[in-house]
Amino acid sequence: MVRHRALIGLVSLVVLAGCELSAVDVAPPTATVVVHAVLNPDAAEQVLLVESSLTGRATINDTVRFNASDPIRTAGGVPISNADVRLLPDADTVGVQATESQLNGRGTGRYVVPRATLAIVPGRAYRLRIRTVEGLTVTGETLVPSAPADWVPGVATISAPVALSRSTDTLRLSWPSVANVRTYAIRVETADGPWFLFSDSTRFALPGTSRNFFAGGLPALWYPGFIQPLSVVAVDRNFYDYNRSGNDPFGGTGLISSVRGGLGLFGSVRMLVRRDVTVTDRDRVPLDARWVGTTGAGALTELDLWLETPGPTISSVSGRVLTTPGRFVVGTLEGDALRLITLNGISRADTLSVFTGRLSADAMTGSYNPRFAADGPTTWRRQPRR
Repeated sequence: MVRHRALIGLVSLVVLAGCELSAVDVAPPTATVVVHAVLNPDAAEQVLLVESSLTGRATINDTVRFNASDPIRTAGGVPISNADVRLLPDADTVGVQATESQLNGRGTGRYVVPRATLAIVPGRAYRLRIRTVEGLTVTGETLVPSAPADWVPGVATISAPVALSRSTDTLRLSWPSVANVRTYAIRVETADGPWFLFSDSTRFALPGTSRNFFAGGLPALWYPGFIQPLSVVAVDRNFYDYNRSGNDPFGGTGLISSVRGGLGLFGSVRMLVRRDVTVTDRDRVPLDARWVGTTGAGALTELDLWLETPGPTISSVSGRVLTTPGRFVVGTLEGDALRLITLNGISRADTLSVFTGRLSADAMTGSYNPRFAADGPTTWRRQPRR
């Protein structure tokens, strides 16, 4: 019995020794050209992004702030510069060459074709051809959604204002059907990122009580005090397939690519509806009011605030800076402890200032986080809304 146990122990040691892992150097995969280009006949210029797939060869700086003029590098990507990027209408074999944007003397992988150089026409087919300095070629085709005979470029991009009371209203949308279209895409900009949905119908209703199922915790879709852009576009099959598919972060599989010789999207859309939705709500609690304060420099500042979502201990707050267009407020209220974050736009990523203080019946008093702008009012007085 003892001998049998000793034999089992010896076998176990041999098995464990055989399972030891040794370090193996694995060569990084070959880089692939990645394209993101969506033609829009209403746009003043067509933007085509060309980058390299991430293989581990390049060190990515993920601490930089996003810059729309350098979207690939500041989003953690590797731009492909000095490529020959062309748009070719119909059977044209030469096409129009896109110009690469430069920033601080460096290429960005962002290529543009102004409308004056090539006007994208609804209902027309276009091809994409990219040739990199390494000799790689990427191609693709798209058929732009059609437009009525009286269509004028840029008119559909003019946004119409609309008011929405979150507790009582429903935003109802409708638009004419479009030829050469796969479906329609509805998008609402929110503090938690875009809300996005495809619809085969030419009618859609968004209640004020809708939730944003694309964000963690299912926050509200509409934020009282915010002016939230909404758009409806007709999209081609390439756009639909790419955006309905997913990407395996390890293998890169699952993504429906519409280009040959690389990965990514070459599609087209046409704008149908644009709205700037001014969101309000009923006043229920003392915080729901207009608040007025004076900065240290003597400037008058006005806020409209609402208790956005009540909670058992911590409630969410939202609102708008009335004296500076384009600035909105999110925050929390816990008991009488108040935290207000002023945003430069509607995204939580664009923080301008952070105010921490106390709420009383007719005043808010506190201070600002020195990491951000700190010249706001330290005392706010409650006033009725006008």
